[in-house]
Amino acid sequence: MSTETAAPPSSPQPVVLPRVLGPLAALCVVVGSVIGSGIFIVPARVAHELPFLGGIFAIWIVAGAFTTAGALTLAELGAMIPQAGGPYVYLREAYGKLPAFLFGWSELTVSRAGSMATLAAAFARYFSQVFPAPEAIGTAAWQAIAASSAIAIVTVINVLGTKGGGGLQVVGTGLKVGGVLTLIALPFALGGGSAANLAPWLVPADYHGDLFSAAMVAMVGVLWAYDGWMNVTPLAEEIRDPGRNIPRAMVLGMSSLVAIYLAMTLAYHYVLPMDVVAAAHDASGANIGNAVAAVYCKALLGAKGVLAISALVMCSTFISLNGNALTGPRSYFAMARDGLLPAWFDRVHPRFQTPSNAIISQAVWAISLTVLGTVLILVPPPASATWLPGFVRSAWTTLNQKHLYDILLDYVMFGATTFYMLAITSVFVLRRTRPDAVRPYRTWGYPFTPLLFVAASLLLLGSMLASAETRMQAIGGGVLILLGVPAYYLLRREGTPTTTIEPPTDA
Repeated sequence: MSTETAAPPSSPQPVVLPRVLGPLAALCVVVGSVIGSGIFIVPARVAHELPFLGGIFAIWIVAGAFTTAGALTLAELGAMIPQAGGPYVYLREAYGKLPAFLFGWSELTVSRAGSMATLAAAFARYFSQVFPAPEAIGTAAWQAIAASSAIAIVTVINVLGTKGGGGLQVVGTGLKVGGVLTLIALPFALGGGSAANLAPWLVPADYHGDLFSAAMVAMVGVLWAYDGWMNVTPLAEEIRDPGRNIPRAMVLGMSSLVAIYLAMTLAYHYVLPMDVVAAAHDASGANIGNAVAAVYCKALLGAKGVLAISALVMCSTFISLNGNALTGPRSYFAMARDGLLPAWFDRVHPRFQTPSNAIISQAVWAISLTVLGTVLILVPPPASATWLPGFVRSAWTTLNQKHLYDILLDYVMFGATTFYMLAITSVFVLRRTRPDAVRPYRTWGYPFTPLLFVAASLLLLGSMLASAETRMQAIGGGVLILLGVPAYYLLRREGTPTTTIEPPTDA
């Protein structure tokens, strides 16, 4: 924007974002960013892979412990270094500018913008249920329009002010948590469900699949349902009393989320038999009325239940989109402030005091991913006689048969898991190199807590690369990350000092 200003590289004082977010907003960023589309869709994927309740509960508990271990670790780093950018800053302090740049590059090209595109795709699936596509447009194109519009709306809200984006996050989180709790209570209030539906608890005798591979495929989906747990740390520079409020938001947020997800999963299986939940795993996404949350509501409320759950998921994913628009751009802002991106990215709007250019850039790429994913669905793969290599045609054929949501989910999780793992390992380095730094909070269970996260991350990444179902999306995300190496040398501005911001006195 022509009216924006930026601190010149030689300025002794970096551009600093105002502290305008309180403890409730911090908590709602954690909870509101995590509860998006996953809990309404992913349980069917889990039941499809692991058709027994013991395995289903184990996956949700293990993934919850995994993400909680990450949250407990990042809480220490966020309280210690309360700067905009979150994991970007921790990687910079622990490993230097290149690894930190690759995280920010991954956020923009893969993880954060990809998360926005995935959430927008889920929003659009339910939007088209409430507002069907006009005949002249077609369902896939209509959903792409709805997804792109949702991204654009939250972008405008967050450009206009951090308080506005934070306020929307608080209100929206309250509404969707209330909606999920209502769903959990429905079978008891209406008398639906049966304990007989909770069988089987153990592996069925007729199960002949590879249990480990199935668990890893299910784990990718469950981790997506938990994704967003680190979103509060990029906002550390704008949170009041970050030394106290960041750890509290992370710990209280994750404990609440694990409890809510387990209760919602139990409710699904209390109302629906195992085979019905598993059958709701609709890879094509052609009929959203078959999604597990819709089937659940239809069983309890009749035909109106589909519209009710569509409205709830639309609200839920929209608020998660807002959380990503609120938090993600702070990494690009911090990178530009350190001279690793063009100065255009660290411009703060003179009126709204937001990193508006960084917010807009993330939205543009998220919309581009939405359009690309839609093209892969709408355009059939070329004939076998074309000049394209066989593996490219095979991948295109596979993607052409998927829904936009499923394409983007696996693409996001590989890049996100890679850099979440590296960010967690920063705590080991900084404990050694900066032993005297003020740490308002220290990781509970250190060093075992971060080690648990690292070990589980390595297992998941290896599984994604080994599985034919997720390999191509994982490789695509990995290639984009590697392209960040030449981008680092092309984009960095020599001579720009690393930003150091002292914690506020109340931290």
